[in-house]
Amino acid sequence: MQGIHFGLTNRVPLAVLGVMLGAALISGCHEEGAYHAPCAQAVAPVGLYSVTGDGQVAVYWIAVEPENVSQFVVYRSTSPDGGFHEIGHTNGDYFVDNAVANGVTYYYAVTAIDFCGYETQLSRETAYDTPRPEGFDARIYDANGDNWPRSGWDLSLARSVPWDDVDADMYFIRTDGGDFLVAANTETDIQDAGYAGFDDVSWAPTSGWSPTGSAEVIPGHVYVVWTKSNNFAKVRARSMSLDYLTFDWAYQVAEGNPELAPRPVRESAPLNLKPGG
Repeated sequence: MQGIHFGLTNRVPLAVLGVMLGAALISGCHEEGAYHAPCAQAVAPVGLYSVTGDGQVAVYWIAVEPENVSQFVVYRSTSPDGGFHEIGHTNGDYFVDNAVANGVTYYYAVTAIDFCGYETQLSRETAYDTPRPEGFDARIYDANGDNWPRSGWDLSLARSVPWDDVDADMYFIRTDGGDFLVAANTETDIQDAGYAGFDDVSWAPTSGWSPTGSAEVIPGHVYVVWTKSNNFAKVRARSMSLDYLTFDWAYQVAEGNPELAPRPVRESAPLNLKPGG
């Protein structure tokens, strides 16, 4: 901050001197060429939302009057009713929390600190999310082919199994009518979410499940699976060879999550395509 110097010959009355010093203190300061009005009240951010990851949660927000904000402080709780504690701070508009466990739901709030060090109250909005495991470049084979023992996929353990194994959640099959991902049992549902980036499908829908329990495989499409154990998953088809499908997957280990909503009523039971059909 630029100082004000008074010479003895100026004979400035004390009352006037006090006014001038006060004006100097509230006139602002320069920090590396940028002007900041000291103690201009910061405002807590709005628009909090989060993105689920594997062993991580990314929290985003919108800054309000960012010119008055020195930094943001991120708080976390495992309860929607409070108990937040500080986990980090940042100058940006997002924070990645890597100190989380898959299957546990975390709640986040954010504050802002002004250039005099005063902190706002917690943001009125909170974000919550449940990190989940994911994998890339997994492979399952044609249930009508020689490698049929690896045609199914167990989402809970991230492994290939036979198409008709009790632990199979889905399987891949090539037929004269096309290539399909099939729900492996009558208590599992599947639907095609269309062309999308893997992270673009962030939660499971409550309707739109395939009435046949199958969906045509199209590279670049994302498929949502609702398993018999009431867990949700997503699968993105990457590519197909003559006898196998390569895909990315993510599986929510917390039952009924994300959004922890009551389980909706199924529209219909799936109709499986059996190998050779």
